[in-house]
Amino acid sequence: MPRRKAWNGSPPQSPAEARRILLGVARDCVEQLGMAKAGLSDVAQIAGVTRQTVYRYFDDVDDLFRSAAVLASGGFHERMRAAALRRPTPAERMVECVVFCIREIPRDPHLSALSSQSDQLDISTVLQLSFVQEEMVAMADGDPGLDERERDELAEILLRTLHSFLVDPGEERSEDELRGLLVGWLVPMIDARRSSVG
Repeated sequence: MPRRKAWNGSPPQSPAEARRILLGVARDCVEQLGMAKAGLSDVAQIAGVTRQTVYRYFDDVDDLFRSAAVLASGGFHERMRAAALRRPTPAERMVECVVFCIREIPRDPHLSALSSQSDQLDISTVLQLSFVQEEMVAMADGDPGLDERERDELAEILLRTLHSFLVDPGEERSEDELRGLLVGWLVPMIDARRSSVG
């Protein structure tokens, strides 16, 4: 039996293209098998590569499948940013990201599968990602009024708030009630910290 060609005979032209191919395969695996059953071996086999090749482009299995779940969620990140940017102030935009995630993650079949796992939100890992800092700067129109350490601390508070609402939603609230609760408590804290730095 002839040996199968790497990348099914169509090797990527760049690392970015390799990541896109692997993410696409992983997304298809998540959609067909579900998060609980999709595995690295499935992705490698379908993509026509070895497991070691997959690890060349992704730090670990979680990185691959978390990214694939977000990709499968149909522009979740873009929709979150659009919702946040409709709010008038940087602090309200940051809180709106949390409101959006609390509302949308349970509704999304891919992200809800991720969030139902025991390691639902690995906060220390998320905080290591550069996009967290980049997003906070973007939400504040380039001037968050906080230094890098303070942005990390604020990101941790927001992520822990998100985590707690996903694990235990508590009493039923409308979206406006949830927004009012979070804006009422978190926005004054963020604004006070930004003012003390400025």
